[in-house]
Amino acid sequence: MNIENRVIRLPVRGREQWLDLVAGTLVREVEEDAYPLRYAITRIDDGVAWLELTLASGWREVLGSAERPPVLLPPRRKRYQTRPFAVVQVVPTGVRCEFGGYAGDATPVTNLLAASAELLVTHPNAVNASDLNEMAENVLYVEGRSLDDFLLGHLGLLPASANRIGTFVDPAGLDYLEEVTACLDAARAVAGIDCDRYRMLQESLGVAIEWSATGCAVGTVRNPEVVVAAVAGLISEGAQAIGGLSVIHGVDGDMFRRHLSGELPNPSGGIEAILTHLISALFRVPTAHAPLPYYRALKGRSTRNPRAAAEFISTPHYFSVLKGLARAPRLVPLGSTAEPPGHAITLDHVGAIVMPASCLGGLPALAAEASAIPLIAVQENRTILEVTNAKMGMVNVVVVSSYLEAAGVVLALRRGLSLESLRRPLGTARKAAWAEQVLQSAEEIRQATSVAP
Repeated sequence: MNIENRVIRLPVRGREQWLDLVAGTLVREVEEDAYPLRYAITRIDDGVAWLELTLASGWREVLGSAERPPVLLPPRRKRYQTRPFAVVQVVPTGVRCEFGGYAGDATPVTNLLAASAELLVTHPNAVNASDLNEMAENVLYVEGRSLDDFLLGHLGLLPASANRIGTFVDPAGLDYLEEVTACLDAARAVAGIDCDRYRMLQESLGVAIEWSATGCAVGTVRNPEVVVAAVAGLISEGAQAIGGLSVIHGVDGDMFRRHLSGELPNPSGGIEAILTHLISALFRVPTAHAPLPYYRALKGRSTRNPRAAAEFISTPHYFSVLKGLARAPRLVPLGSTAEPPGHAITLDHVGAIVMPASCLGGLPALAAEASAIPLIAVQENRTILEVTNAKMGMVNVVVVSSYLEAAGVVLALRRGLSLESLRRPLGTARKAAWAEQVLQSAEEIRQATSVAP
């Protein structure tokens, strides 16, 4: 299997919905034996959008006779709002977020949003902080690719009180194996987490940094197939969630210094997504990853940047992953959204999605537009991108200045309060205008309102 980062440029003048445009592009442009592990619009200029994607090719070499999954699952739209009222919080990785660009520093705003909702769904990047994971009790910890498929209406989230965790370890990190096993044993002895099994990969993953054309940290993996074999073995031994550790190569002192000073995205940001998206797509289990200390020779004992401080208190950086995976929701494939199993949380529970205002090109934002879900765009979570709603032109976006304001919007939506009624000046009621293009024939109305036998 080969991992490749690619950019596709697509015209957007007179566009359809963004999700349909991206889906059509992927179907046309992705080769038969390749699979897009991730994709996002990262730039829009002069009517042209840049779609950056990471492709896994040589898919059949790993899966044998199995068919490749669809390049993008056909979206199922949200039908109605149901309880509990859930919010999705997304903090894109590898784009130098002001909140979430470091180890777990988006946790306070995540917990603020969780306090405003009944449930909050987020991904590991928002709350993982080396030895710390302080997410609130009503936060559901869902890997990014599974989160995408949840927002497309194809996965339900079944809350779990405990998971049995299997761990894979990159042999490039053999020197740190004692610290890794100590972390596993400490989690068992102190936190009561079921995580006693690990597997050393048969060869090094070859994980290395790589930068995209827009300056995002995307990364690459030379030998991704060795992860597939290890994860299959761990699941056969009873693992219900998968954690992993690997050494990330290619980070130099200047990159690390510029990251700590806020000039550069975390160099390892995108690499972890490649591995976890691959596992999610193949095995449908909760998963998360931690970097073994690729920068030990580059850093001192502390930092003046408090947002990065969690990176300096741990060697394996792995306990946050164990704590998150221990109660991560089980992933339930849905035949339809009409009859979810048990108490599963589905797209119909999602009342809002919260993202940085300059990162509205990822699948969560596109899925929000497709299902007319309020997309709360937070301006103070600045990134290196400029994919704002001024360029995307989506009608469901609510722009706010801060997460404090975003929490107020979430609370209003949860209570069923019109956002217009909370602003001044308050306009008067307006007469709806008739337009010829919205008039339908009696037959069209009958067909639209008829009930199937």
